[in-house]
Amino acid sequence: MLRRCVPLLTFVALSGCTLTQSDNHEKTVNAINTMEDRVNFQLATMIQQIDEQNEYIANLEKELSSISEDLAKNTPNTHPEPELMSEKDVAQAPIIEPKIDTTVAHGKVILGEEEWVWLDSIQSFFKARIDTGATTSSLNAVDIQMFERDGKEWARFNLNHTSDENAEKADIIEAPVVRWVKVRQSTSDVAERRPVIEAWVKLGQLHEKAQFTLADRSQMTYPVLLGREFFKDIALVDVGKQFVQGMNEQEIQKINN
Repeated sequence: MLRRCVPLLTFVALSGCTLTQSDNHEKTVNAINTMEDRVNFQLATMIQQIDEQNEYIANLEKELSSISEDLAKNTPNTHPEPELMSEKDVAQAPIIEPKIDTTVAHGKVILGEEEWVWLDSIQSFFKARIDTGATTSSLNAVDIQMFERDGKEWARFNLNHTSDENAEKADIIEAPVVRWVKVRQSTSDVAERRPVIEAWVKLGQLHEKAQFTLADRSQMTYPVLLGREFFKDIALVDVGKQFVQGMNEQEIQKINN
């Protein structure tokens, strides 16, 4: 009896599992179909919206085109086409040569061997030598006096070599010392310690802050010497020319006023 019941129970259990799996499969298929319907509906809605927007844009383009045509009709022609010149008119027309800036080449300022430089600190022009053989620039300095201001070392000096009776004409400059350098003259074996200051200089189109070594140049022709550190990468030097840049007209007006 027990042997007969075991197969029957096994069959019933397997049948129940099959029915459960079938129900789950059907639910899964229904869920997929429902999601597919929703996606198709959303896609159709988006396509309809895009079509409506394209139609709206097309109408706007037509309106803009119509407005542009109306403006073109109502706007007078302020730039009529020029009349053609006859051969005689062409022959008699003056020849206008293009103006060439001889103070600039390849994007760099051209400097001569001598130039006028403007020092902002004393509002005056000075004749300067453009020395391609010198690395640093030098400034004439007489009666150098060192003093301290706001915890920094400063130098006070006279740019021009003047006598005591003309002291009121002296060009006195005060500037902070940025560093010191040792310079050895060819006539001496002892190196001389000199202060270096910074000063704003105008030379033609250039307006740069440059470092100057202070030295007594009163016996020399030029109170200012500009070395390579000043004009490298921004200027070209033509040693066969002088005063290419000239004097800045605005600074000349300051002197006259």
